[in-house]
Amino acid sequence: MKLGILQPVGRRLVTEEFVSGNRARWTEDVWRPFVAEPERSVELEALDGHIGQVVRNYPAHDPAIDAVFAPHLHAALQLTRREAAEPGLWRYLAVIHAPQFVRHRWEYLSWATASTRFWSLGTRHTSNAFARLWWIAELTRDGESYELTTRVLSKPSFATQIFVRSWSQHTPAVRAFLDVLGAAPAEVIERTARELSRHLAIVPLERLDYGELQRIVRALAGAL
Repeated sequence: MKLGILQPVGRRLVTEEFVSGNRARWTEDVWRPFVAEPERSVELEALDGHIGQVVRNYPAHDPAIDAVFAPHLHAALQLTRREAAEPGLWRYLAVIHAPQFVRHRWEYLSWATASTRFWSLGTRHTSNAFARLWWIAELTRDGESYELTTRVLSKPSFATQIFVRSWSQHTPAVRAFLDVLGAAPAEVIERTARELSRHLAIVPLERLDYGELQRIVRALAGAL
């Protein structure tokens, strides 16, 4: 199967019955009128294999899925950033192609939050489940290495606190934050991330190298 673009009108498919899993998926005659073809054909066979492995090998709602799946997702979908900026691609994956992955990763606790994991774009933990992981991998990979991707997703508090902030797009800042706070409890990670954002609001991030950022993070964490 190939990747498609779920157009904005397809939002009507994200019903409570569907998101909760009471309706497993929509039949093609229902979703086809809402789907357009992308400029470039992208095969989904490799991605489907990784989705199948996750669903078979990891318990439902296990946060460990993120660190394992994100590198495979990114490598399987060889998209440019321009292509990946198209919301309909990610909505197609979540709503049409593989809604079972979204439900397997995230427990249905409320309509408001669960629906955004099928539809809303971004890197927040409440965003589209596929787009979030692909973009985090895109921002943290080093060539073919996903070492930093795996580290940042291995502890949910890291990904939750880092990828709601603008400095998440600056790899040295992300690496410095992880290296200093790797063993820190969630409350320290949250407070330090907040203080780092305040600090960087008055200091040009581009002028800071990894060593300087590491010292800043250590000082902020020590002052809490």
